[in-house]
Amino acid sequence: MKKQFNPGKLTVLMAAGIFLLVQTSCKKDIEKLGGSGTTGKTEANATNASLIAYKATSHELAVGYYRTWRDRTVSGNANDPIMTDVPDSLDIVCNFSNYTPPSSSYWTTLKNTYIPALHAKGTKVVNTQGFPSVTDTAYSNHYTNNAAGYAAWALATYNSYNAMGYDGIDFDVEYNPTGATLTTQAGMIKALSQYFGPKSTTGKLLIFDTNQSGSNNLFRQANTYISYLFLQAYGRGTSGMQSTWNTFSPYIQSKQFVIGFSFYEENGYPSNYWDDVIYPRNGTGRAYDYARWEPTTGKKGGVLSYAIDRDAPLTSQHDNTIVKPDFKVTKDLIKIMNP
Repeated sequence: MKKQFNPGKLTVLMAAGIFLLVQTSCKKDIEKLGGSGTTGKTEANATNASLIAYKATSHELAVGYYRTWRDRTVSGNANDPIMTDVPDSLDIVCNFSNYTPPSSSYWTTLKNTYIPALHAKGTKVVNTQGFPSVTDTAYSNHYTNNAAGYAAWALATYNSYNAMGYDGIDFDVEYNPTGATLTTQAGMIKALSQYFGPKSTTGKLLIFDTNQSGSNNLFRQANTYISYLFLQAYGRGTSGMQSTWNTFSPYIQSKQFVIGFSFYEENGYPSNYWDDVIYPRNGTGRAYDYARWEPTTGKKGGVLSYAIDRDAPLTSQHDNTIVKPDFKVTKDLIKIMNP
């Protein structure tokens, strides 16, 4: 599951002009990417052009789940980052919201500052959320539980995401739906595919994010609509990764398959952690294994990290202190995947 050190996940979704609370869930090396050696604004422009050109090439993606409640604008902790601190070569940032109320200044900063700055470097920003419950008044007061309702909800979702500047939507699916739930969520995915994913004309991403296998009922109905499959492989070794991939391979291409690890969260020990990164960081651990692993059918889509805001120089394996991140592991993995 998505790692949280407190229960009760709530993701904020802005749709139809209201807030719906739904249950969820490098620095660039200029020389390497072909930038100039100039200074000031010219250097920044050249750097950004090089980044955008790099991200337009065929390469393995680096993706990071960024916890909104650890953004400095929310936490007030000087050692916490702001979203624009993530490595310049990161391809996708997943806005993973919790403990961040609609009244927080974070949302204005995200829209007006973070997203435009990341877009200037070619970095996409997607929002992670769960499916709304059609039995909740937040949904039922506005939409019906049928194809017409899903279509209206999908349009409202697209409009709100577009207004924020998001580049896509990431659905967290950590269960195997059946019956009416499966019918509803499959209908929602199909309706959203008009605006997100490869069947749309908007260029916006539709991501299926899961800890399940390719036998998942919703994945089986949604696979033709999705841009990427993000696998929460936290704590798993690469020895079984090919077998896991084989469950997805009949339905998606390997370049859509992005495998994920988790950084060690503060307050996660002793029950909610995986030790995917070894501390002090020495270039070993499952995170590095994932970056090097490839399926037999072709290149994978890339690697994602949960709690990228904790990519910091911790002094020990279960260090709970808040340390300013330097994103060393993320940069290492980018170089491994795209030398």
